[in-house]
Amino acid sequence: MGIKNSVEYLYLVLMLRWEKSAPPDRHQCFLDGEPARNTQVTRMAYILEKIAAGQEGRTYQLLSRHSRRDDGESYISQDTSWMKEPYPLSGGWYFEGCTSFVQKQGILQHLTKLGLSPTLVDCVDDFVGGKSIEHRIPSEEEAEEILRRSIEAEKRQDDT
Repeated sequence: MGIKNSVEYLYLVLMLRWEKSAPPDRHQCFLDGEPARNTQVTRMAYILEKIAAGQEGRTYQLLSRHSRRDDGESYISQDTSWMKEPYPLSGGWYFEGCTSFVQKQGILQHLTKLGLSPTLVDCVDDFVGGKSIEHRIPSEEEAEEILRRSIEAEKRQDDT
């Protein structure tokens, strides 16, 4: 399994929780106590907010730079004046909801530039596309190895 650390594992668990509790695609639900529809846009915003937590500026600026349209506008932006369907993210950022799945996939591929593993990005891609990620959850042994590696990396970081 290519999940790098316990943070990536947490993102997997959050996506799986959504998968297990959400209504069918395009149906109304409550997400963190707020009404929402189970759509690609909602799923994308949900996981991007989790990934960006505590570092919204860095995360969304990077994705904004790599999701520019031909007219110079970006699909992730703080400027909603040009957007047809602005969908709120965190920290005053928005995502243009009027995008194709291929465009969403293009944006998601840049998550590796934030240091996320290609394996996690593939899982996020499946999640946004409405595919099950249940088969991607590490086994108990793999989860223990991920935790062990995360603890070791943290200790090395503390030693420097």
